[in-house]
Amino acid sequence: MGFLDDMVKAFSMLVAVEASKDSTGKPDPFTATVIATGARENLSFNGTLLLGTFLGAQGAFDDSNDG
Repeated sequence: MGFLDDMVKAFSMLVAVEASKDSTGKPDPFTATVIATGARENLSFNGTLLLGTFLGAQGAFDDSNDG
C-alpha cells in the first residue's frame, strides 16, 4: 500500500467513527464497524486495529461517559 492508500483508509475509519456518534457524542463501536466494513468492503487486521484506536481515542469504550 502506498501513502495515499493509507491516508484514505485512515480517513474512512475516522469518518466511520464520527458517523457512529450518538446524541451524547459517544461513538458506538458496533455501528462504526458496520460503516467501516461497508466503506472498505472488508477489514484487515491492521484496519481493525486502526478502527479500534480511533474508537478508543474518542472514548467509545469508557463507561464513565454513560449518564
